[in-house]
Amino acid sequence: MPVNETDLISPVEETQKSSSPSFLLSSAALVGSLVEGACAILVASASAKLFLGLGAVAGAVKASRLHADIVRIPVLLLSAAAALITLLVLWNAWRARNRSTARWRKRSMTLHEKFSFAVTLLASVMTLALVVGEAIEHPIFHIH
Repeated sequence: MPVNETDLISPVEETQKSSSPSFLLSSAALVGSLVEGACAILVASASAKLFLGLGAVAGAVKASRLHADIVRIPVLLLSAAAALITLLVLWNAWRARNRSTARWRKRSMTLHEKFSFAVTLLASVMTLALVVGEAIEHPIFHIH
């Protein structure tokens, strides 16, 4: 059987020939991801501008309207309820974790889990403290 030129091509040369389309695809993927990243940054900045504008509008409204009892009391009740529910969830997670039936699967908490637990607990307690402080302070300093 005679040997022709295609039989003498090594697998390395074939791989090098086929790497050109893969380089093209990689380049296209890189360009696409750069465009997508730029788009995500622009969308995020547009959202930030929207929130900044809404904050400016809320600040432009007279404080007495936002501080009216019809707005203030439901916001206080909602934030107190959310803080109490969060504390209840934290307590239940702590209680379930420390049960004797859960001892076999219990592992030590990671630093991230401890930090998350502490921040959540602190935020809930501070929210309740602020609600109680507002309930005590408001009748004293804002006489209607």
